[in-house]
Amino acid sequence: MKITRLYIYPIKSCAAVAVDELTFDEAGPVGDRRFMLVDPAGKFLSQRTLPKMAHIYPAYSHDSLLVSAADMEPLSVSLTRADGEESDAETLSVRVWNDEMQAQDCGDEAAAWFEGCLGRPCRLVRVSPETQRQVNLKYAAEGELVGFADGYPLLITCEESLAVLSQTVGRELDMLRFRPNVVTCGSAAFSELSWQTMTNDSGGELVITKPCERCVIPTRDIVSQQREADVMAALKEHCFIDSEIIFGQNAVARGVRKLTVGELLRSE
Repeated sequence: MKITRLYIYPIKSCAAVAVDELTFDEAGPVGDRRFMLVDPAGKFLSQRTLPKMAHIYPAYSHDSLLVSAADMEPLSVSLTRADGEESDAETLSVRVWNDEMQAQDCGDEAAAWFEGCLGRPCRLVRVSPETQRQVNLKYAAEGELVGFADGYPLLITCEESLAVLSQTVGRELDMLRFRPNVVTCGSAAFSELSWQTMTNDSGGELVITKPCERCVIPTRDIVSQQREADVMAALKEHCFIDSEIIFGQNAVARGVRKLTVGELLRSE
């Protein structure tokens, strides 16, 4: 199979950034879901209930996270700290589903920007050295970590599987509905359900952890964010397994330094 597209999502549940390569650290793809919006109680915010988050556009510069949205002045969040400032940054207790962890608050200016954009109180937080979040030990090894993604560092999807859904609804669907990190082509539709590992020429291994159970987000049009009944019907027709809608595979990376668009992968 060939990698056709790669994505990171700098802020959890906000817009994607297409990249030519993914590099990896202990928490997965560098730059992926290392920032997150939380409510006053520290619970993560999501497109599931705030569709407008899909139109918040983050991008990395060499030393800043740049964020834009309609009718908002651009926001710049520093990725570096002046001497001594790092230790003074407030640490918050935050929650992603059932996992509680520590994260670094990004300050009042960022909080005010996102509150103005979304119309509700919230804070922007980021992964810090204190953010040690273990991947579910049922599916991963001790010491395999993840940032603010729902549960796993990687999500892999297939062009052929999306093509079946597109054919069913009679129009081309955007893969970004499914928020993958790695998109492949060259396999049979839905063959990803049988994968156990994927390897590349450098000897790295993507270990498939579990199929991805889908929420409401893939049923919304990327631009309008309106629910589309025919997409839900197509998902139920082709992707309904054990009472869940399944599309794509979650994975962890072992011994992988980077992945590149155009690179070949072998599945087992």
